Amino acid sequence: MNDPIHDLKTERQNVSAGLPPAYKLVPAAFYLVAAASAFLSLYFYLGKKTYQATEAEMRDRISAAQAEESTLVASQQAIVDESKQAEAYAKWLEGSHPLQPVAVAVGRSMSKDSTVAALTLNRNPEIPAHTFLQLKIDGGGSGQIETTLDAIYALDYQTYSAQQVKGEKSTDFQATLIHSAN
Repeated sequence: MNDPIHDLKTERQNVSAGLPPAYKLVPAAFYLVAAASAFLSLYFYLGKKTYQATEAEMRDRISAAQAEESTLVASQQAIVDESKQAEAYAKWLEGSHPLQPVAVAVGRSMSKDSTVAALTLNRNPEIPAHTFLQLKIDGGGSGQIETTLDAIYALDYQTYSAQQVKGEKSTDFQATLIHSAN
């Protein structure tokens, strides 16, 4: 019995013979399988722990990348919004024209018996090339209106929806001035 690999079935007299010698390998195979299963269990346990650590690191990296992406998208959207607003301003400035020459042309077109009682120039905020003109002239009548309109036409403006109301001593004129590009 000092032998670690001993015969599983001892020989008994007159009953049966012992097991064949190849069966002595069964306990050796058992110890080998037990050691291999312990080694494989340790190997798979360490592999699982490594996988879990790598997965946690990847989740952190993904969340950091998504946070960075959202900040970049937000800043890009802010730039796009600012660009659209700048384009709208630039478009408005391109369409707008100075109104001082119109006021000067109206003032210079007055004859000696006519005076400007009121002059209002209001720019349309949506369409800067359109300006609403309200003019009240004391004296001069329709002839003075025609002279004033000729001076405005010389500045590349056209009238739209013109209305003229003649009073006793004054004439009221309203129209939308549209600057015509050359």
